[in-house]
Amino acid sequence: MAENVGVGLIGLGTVGSVVAARLIGSWELLTTRAGATPVLRRVAVRDPGKPRDVDLRSVPLCDDPFAVVDDPSVSIVVEVMGGMDAAAAAVERALQAGKTVVTANKALIARAGPRLWTLAESRGAGLWFEAAAGAGLPIVAVLRDSLRADSVNSLDAVINTTTNVVLTRMRNTGERLDEALLDAQRRGFAETDPSSDLDGWDASYKLVILAWLATGAPVSVDSVDRRGVRDIDRIDMAYTGQLGYSVKLLAHAEIRQQPGGVHLRVRPTAVPEGHPCFDADDSDNAVIITSDLAGTVVLRGVGGGGASTASAVLSDIVAAVRARARQPGPPHTQPRQLLSDEEVEVAGYLRLIVDDSADARALVLQALEDRGVPVIEAVDKPPLDGPFPQLIVLTGAAPRAVHDRALETLDTLSSVRQIAVSLDRVEPR
Repeated sequence: MAENVGVGLIGLGTVGSVVAARLIGSWELLTTRAGATPVLRRVAVRDPGKPRDVDLRSVPLCDDPFAVVDDPSVSIVVEVMGGMDAAAAAVERALQAGKTVVTANKALIARAGPRLWTLAESRGAGLWFEAAAGAGLPIVAVLRDSLRADSVNSLDAVINTTTNVVLTRMRNTGERLDEALLDAQRRGFAETDPSSDLDGWDASYKLVILAWLATGAPVSVDSVDRRGVRDIDRIDMAYTGQLGYSVKLLAHAEIRQQPGGVHLRVRPTAVPEGHPCFDADDSDNAVIITSDLAGTVVLRGVGGGGASTASAVLSDIVAAVRARARQPGPPHTQPRQLLSDEEVEVAGYLRLIVDDSADARALVLQALEDRGVPVIEAVDKPPLDGPFPQLIVLTGAAPRAVHDRALETLDTLSSVRQIAVSLDRVEPR
């Protein structure tokens, strides 16, 4: 007869409900996969009186996360409540007690992952967080296990589903961002308050976790070069499409081995046709890893939603049951310096509003070249809102600081009425 392993669940929202239903209704399948039976013993929610779709059978429901953590019949604590303070307190208490934790909390792992990992190791517990970085994409397992002998050189990822759904609709329909966001909310892909997604925080949390696993370097979330999508205009979605690009909120990690350095950024980026992220549209996510031995590894699939995230949580529960109290392979530790803006090269897409003088175009291009920014292509566009024409410029790779100084120079030119938008750009191979 298979051994029973008690599971306590903190949170019974979209993800928690799927996890609970699978633990209760498909225990035979999980037993076969885990070698023991994960049994749901107790659930904590904010409002126990709220009607719920999931049938918990006889599983006790309470409003105290610590009651779940302290229950002697619970060996694995599953945290899917979200937030920081209450979740962190429950997770730390569980690890202090030597209990294994499975969490989908990206903010918690991004901000406290290394510390929690050390605590788990010191107490003989386990810390599992596949769902915190890629939902149903097994990116944590790939970095933690499959590529443990590789030196990872870079990561590129579309890992925020909300912004990807919004940007895809803007490109396909010509809607404004606020209109596309309303549709994403109707479809359940955006929260009532989508700030964490639109402002790039969600993607930054996930990128920090992936970079930590890839390099062993704990990078502060506040050190990520982060820019959200709120300023993306539908006209630029159209213009980039005409030039063979799609705009994505791209998370990028640049990792240098000798000397060790790392740079993390999350920015709206024009991605060229043929790139693995180019057509990762709507709810699809994509992660591209380059390493010295494996070369290029691409993972792609549904990156958000309750079922996809619950899949990762349940996978971690099965893995934790199989491993019992062992850690899932410790990330190596290798402190790295943050690369400066003088060391990190980017290419760009610029849309400028210029006056209608004969030499306006030439003055702009000459100013960019003089400041060290190569010009790859320049395209004239008709006036949009007003009498002045537009100029689209694709710039080549140059240090971020050089690009920024060139933009400052353009802003002083009398022929430049406005720098309407500046996006990063991935150069075609």
